Amino acid sequence: MAPVLPHILLLVTDQFRLDAFTPLVTPNLFSLSTSSTVFTSAYASTPTCTPSRAGLLTGKSPWAHGMLGYADDISCTEYPTTMPQVLDDAGYTTYCSGKNHFGSLGNDTFVTQGYQTEQIYDGLGGGIPGDTNTDPDDYNIWFGEQMPGVDPKATCNIGWNDWRACPYSFEEYLHPTSWTTERALEYIDSHDFQADPMFLKLSYHRPHSPYDPPARLFDKHLNGTVPERLINETSWDAKYYKPSNLMDTFDWMGDPGKEAARNTRAGYLANVEFVDEGVGTVLDSLKAKGVMDDFLIIWATDHGDMNGDHYLWRKGYPWEASSHVPLVIRTPGGSEVKESDAIVEVRDVTATIYDVAGVLDSVHAADPLMNGQSVLPIMRGDEDKVRDHLDLEHSQVYNATIHWNAIVGDDEETGGRYKFIFNAFEGTEQLFDLREDPGEAVDLVLWGGEDVQDGVLKRFRQIMVKQFEDEGRGDDWVKDGELMVRKGNVVFGANYPCA
Repeated sequence: MAPVLPHILLLVTDQFRLDAFTPLVTPNLFSLSTSSTVFTSAYASTPTCTPSRAGLLTGKSPWAHGMLGYADDISCTEYPTTMPQVLDDAGYTTYCSGKNHFGSLGNDTFVTQGYQTEQIYDGLGGGIPGDTNTDPDDYNIWFGEQMPGVDPKATCNIGWNDWRACPYSFEEYLHPTSWTTERALEYIDSHDFQADPMFLKLSYHRPHSPYDPPARLFDKHLNGTVPERLINETSWDAKYYKPSNLMDTFDWMGDPGKEAARNTRAGYLANVEFVDEGVGTVLDSLKAKGVMDDFLIIWATDHGDMNGDHYLWRKGYPWEASSHVPLVIRTPGGSEVKESDAIVEVRDVTATIYDVAGVLDSVHAADPLMNGQSVLPIMRGDEDKVRDHLDLEHSQVYNATIHWNAIVGDDEETGGRYKFIFNAFEGTEQLFDLREDPGEAVDLVLWGGEDVQDGVLKRFRQIMVKQFEDEGRGDDWVKDGELMVRKGNVVFGANYPCA
């Protein structure tokens, strides 16, 4: 008799900062974590929407799946394996509610990457109020039926990647977060849990901007405690300062002023709490049906949000607020809460799901480039890590200078955990001690002394050199043991199957 496959709920949030995961802001996610393994050192290797989601889709590192930076979608259909297709083949009924960001083939035909049933809100188009989306997704079609002739992006004239915040202009049920929750509840209500294993990807577009939460939550946070931005002012982040009178609403750097920044951060936290409310509603539905303990539940996110830290906004950067993300995994039935500081990444979510479904070996056979690592050995207590070092990178984003590679890892000689950053456009380096300086205030390349220059810095630089050599990236990346300055922009690497 074939083994019984667990149901799987994959919760995906977008642009979720690690420090927003607190009992006060996210009580439902925090409650979930009390019977789960919480991975405190999880990262998004390429921390913008589409390349990170390519990693989740394929279970691969950036170089292995080929998206080295942001492209408009993941419409490539030539990947040897994708998570929804693998699970479909394994016998799962697969659903997606919310954001895929797979793009369309035109004529309102969206790329599914193997999902059998989906209701999509991708937040595509220009993202500016009044902008016309030529490929309306399911949410936009539904909104048009509810509110004929009304622009769903009309809240306070804010759009995608706007740093400002404002309360939502319409009734709560019309909000994309509410819509995404309701579609998931419909899937749960219609699924026959005795007949087929369920794979449900519940994928919220928020807290990604626009920061447009319901007024009740916006006011709650605006009148409460809002964490201050992390700004050094006299250190490395000073170059990202721009006075408010020179900023526009879509700027990726600058200082809009203390009150404006506080308003934005309050709106962001309110967006987070609204998503958490939706998660709680879905988990309550599973409990009411008596099936929650039959589910593997994973909460992951595609990247963080600088949200004004170091005078930076949005994502796409190597620094912690952008790349360090939450990851919580609850096995069927739950367990005692456990924390792991193992260095893990979005790609490992996919490998773990494959492991639970019993298909990890067959996926490796079909796609040798699938290099995510299952974290089940850590959760069982058999191992304490799946890697020593993790690769991160992003091609040019916002302007040519934001173009970097990074290594996060443990240093055997000192026992510390560090992040090494190589700016490919400028050829400059940064090094941070993540245990002693999680806010990345002190760049050890500038302030570390000779022991750091000749020790940790040299060792981590060599780790990156070896990575590039092992991957066969060529002389444009590394030559004669030296990291090369790269002025050009390479969004798709050699392993991208749709080049």
